[in-house]
Amino acid sequence: MLIMHRKTGRRRVLAVFVVTLLAGAPAAAQELFEPSIHWAYASYFGTGWYTLNERRSAFVFRTAPRWSIGDSGFSEDGTRLVKYTLRLPLTIGASQLDFDDIPGTVDPGNLATLAAGISVDADVPVTERFSLRPNVEVGYGGVIGEQDRAWSYRASMRGRFLFEPESFDWALILDGGYVGYDSRVGSDDRFSFVSAAAEFAHAVGWFPREGQQTLFYWHVKYAEFPDRVRLDSGSGDSDFLDDYWEVGAGIGRKERPIRLGFLSFDRLGLAYSVSSSSELRGVKLLFRSQYEL
Repeated sequence: MLIMHRKTGRRRVLAVFVVTLLAGAPAAAQELFEPSIHWAYASYFGTGWYTLNERRSAFVFRTAPRWSIGDSGFSEDGTRLVKYTLRLPLTIGASQLDFDDIPGTVDPGNLATLAAGISVDADVPVTERFSLRPNVEVGYGGVIGEQDRAWSYRASMRGRFLFEPESFDWALILDGGYVGYDSRVGSDDRFSFVSAAAEFAHAVGWFPREGQQTLFYWHVKYAEFPDRVRLDSGSGDSDFLDDYWEVGAGIGRKERPIRLGFLSFDRLGLAYSVSSSSELRGVKLLFRSQYEL
């Protein structure tokens, strides 16, 4: 759920995806109230701190434990192998964000919205280098203590083409889909999206460990919303998001994932986003390939 805070400003959207786990980073507490961006859109935007043209902000935690069955590829006799992944996404909106008081931020009394769902996708190899990843997600949630409830849905199709030059690996990733919600209170809404990303992986000598190769990842991405993402201001007006560019970088291990306790990541990194009009800016955490988000 994205919880909004209104200030003065111009039209259009400034959505900032802020690192949620950088405890100790200097930041003042952000008062968040009056949901104006529906929580259902967290299935697309993910965990972050969203600011709309410096007049409203929103903060949301989104986590999705996953379980996979099988491997994607081809067997020795040419049989196609498909990898299936089940996710159980959980989205929590906070009433107040304060990096100087992380325990207070995650205190149950500070939670304002809650949503849960189920997501299923399949990694289907078409050739040795090209694969498709259809995904569907359904969720239900709302504002804690209020009657604002809604079903959310998302359907998408990703495609990835792998290139393997001698010095590094890279991939072209295309994505398109539909996101929306069906509300019990108020109007329903939906939007479509298309995106293209180039993702690169370079072997580097950082953090050397026996038998483990460190990889430096980086990507460039462009996303467009043909229907425009409508963001209600709470005063009867609407703001709109048309597109954004994104660049990101991170590090990971080639042979095995990064582990922090019971958590496991393909990589750890940051991404910076900006709209073509320079009105959208922000950063977010990276844990996986753009193909596996």
